[in-house]
Amino acid sequence: MASSSSSSNPAQAAPSLPSPTILLFARGVVALLDLWPALTIAVAEQWGGAESAEKKVWMASVIVDEFESRAVFLPSTAGAGSDTATPAAPVVDPRTADDPPLDLDDLGDLIHQMMSDEFDANIEDNSIDAVTADILRLWKDLLSPSTNTSPENLVSALETRAGQVKRSGVNASSGGGPQEMNGGDVHDDEAGDWTDSDNSEDDGEVPQLVPVKQEKEKVEPVFDEDGFELVQKGRRR
Repeated sequence: MASSSSSSNPAQAAPSLPSPTILLFARGVVALLDLWPALTIAVAEQWGGAESAEKKVWMASVIVDEFESRAVFLPSTAGAGSDTATPAAPVVDPRTADDPPLDLDDLGDLIHQMMSDEFDANIEDNSIDAVTADILRLWKDLLSPSTNTSPENLVSALETRAGQVKRSGVNASSGGGPQEMNGGDVHDDEAGDWTDSDNSEDDGEVPQLVPVKQEKEKVEPVFDEDGFELVQKGRRR
């Protein structure tokens, strides 16, 4: 019996190249997470265990995958009129710039859930809202870039800023509580002049991270001059 492997199976199309927009978006998301003091502290303090650094990379991949899987791509015309399909990079429809795959609430919930599940941390400084807004702004600017900044330059500026913050470092006191950070706002003039974002953090504001499993501070008993223990009111956190 003659083999039919070469005659019955049509020529398989070569896998398409990754979308340039998605690649730039992935680089930008990594940079924005590197610029997030709260996550940097959680990784430095290993709140997620010895694999905390890997968990941060995983968080970025989850965010990118969610956007890529729900993005609207333009119809591909690669290989039309030929027997062999030509690999072509998919193009995200720029008309969807104002309609991102995830909205502010969905993306914020996703990041909050990952921080809780992977780092046992609650973020109480509203920085999740700021990071979420920055990621959505990145997506929009990559699909509808301004005349002053190309998508590549925008992402490169974010990566440069992230590298500067890494070198300056983030100082964190052990065990949670008020943290002192070195480094400024995520937004930068070279990165699309994002300083007008309503969700940007105030300069100098310290990220408030509270580990979910953090033990309550022990309160020492107080006695009056007659030796009777005084009842103390609980302090607000």
